[in-house]
Amino acid sequence: MKGNKRNIIYLMLGQFISVFGGAILRFALSLFVLDVTGRADVFATVLAISSVPVLFAPIGGAIADRFDRKILMVLMDVANAIIAALLFLVVGTSESILGIGILIFILAIVGSFDTPVVGASIPLLVEEHELEKINGLSNGILQLSNVVAPIIGGIFYGLMGAKLLVASSIVFFVIAAIVESFLKIPFEKRERTTGTVMEILTADLKDGFKEVKNNQVIFKSIVIAAAINFVLTSFFIVGLPIILRMTLRVNDTMYGIGMGVFSLSSIVGAILAGPLTKNLKFNNFYRVFTYSGIILVITNILLSMTSASIGFMVVLIMEIIIGMMLSAISIYLISLVQKITPKANLGKVMATIIAVAQCAVPLGQLVMGLVFRNTTTNVFLPLLMISVFVLLISFVCFMMFRETKESDIYTVKE
Repeated sequence: MKGNKRNIIYLMLGQFISVFGGAILRFALSLFVLDVTGRADVFATVLAISSVPVLFAPIGGAIADRFDRKILMVLMDVANAIIAALLFLVVGTSESILGIGILIFILAIVGSFDTPVVGASIPLLVEEHELEKINGLSNGILQLSNVVAPIIGGIFYGLMGAKLLVASSIVFFVIAAIVESFLKIPFEKRERTTGTVMEILTADLKDGFKEVKNNQVIFKSIVIAAAINFVLTSFFIVGLPIILRMTLRVNDTMYGIGMGVFSLSSIVGAILAGPLTKNLKFNNFYRVFTYSGIILVITNILLSMTSASIGFMVVLIMEIIIGMMLSAISIYLISLVQKITPKANLGKVMATIIAVAQCAVPLGQLVMGLVFRNTTTNVFLPLLMISVFVLLISFVCFMMFRETKESDIYTVKE
């Protein structure tokens, strides 16, 4: 048990350092591109490029199930360090935006492999009853690093410039690789499969998709994760800034607080996922969406009836409650899938969930953009539409899971 605790510490520390280094690198490069070009469209394109490789996550999952996960983690951070070193050369010499874009794309591919590898490793290091706690801690630490990195990056960007920030990320990746090299993750070598590497990976991917298709609990978990990201996550990315800036007309400081509260709520929700989801079952899962829909309705009514200062407080309370719920639910779903998925397919299944859930975000953002398109100061109608949609998802969840028993869930694992 003591060895497992040491392993968890190495895993959490290595991931924090790695994600922090990646966040510092992305922050420095995004500001550098904006400063060099002065063009918002180029800036947005570079950011969008980093989102595309999430489609490669299932391949990362297949690799995670085939090879030693500790070695994969170390190799990925070594690869990150090499890519960061190349970016250091580009930023310091040619300042080629094309070169930066290509390297960011490759960096994002490596990053898309990392999440399923880590997600598939945690169940091998802890007991089932600790999964929610450790997944929550892992998610909270990673979210915290993504929140802290831009703040620190913003301070040091003006003092050091992009080049030295990129150099610091190389150091972070190397340290992460060293920390992860001390990990001891159980690994059972799979039987040799005939065929080329691509044929083997393709067969593994088919096995993963087959597992998702045949296991209704996993399939429904993916549907829920996609629904959360499509509606609620996209609302907080697109709708919240519009409410704060255009409806409530808050100043820069208040805007920063309003946006930061949701991130902090997500961190707290992840860390407290265990106690928050203690009484959550598949057949009462719909209540989370019901509560979220009701909270949005109440927020909408109060925003239309109160002053901007009171409205701001209402929005903050809404962010805290829904943010914590969404984060806790995500941890619950991840832990559930880890418990019921055969270890041989865990990486592929986790990667499929990640890919589908993440792809739902840009689609949801497009829809939210249309919903809020003609919004100036009044968001009553857009918020009403979103509230109704969330309540509709609640009803669909109720219909999907009302006959599902806890015993049905845990008999699917082989």
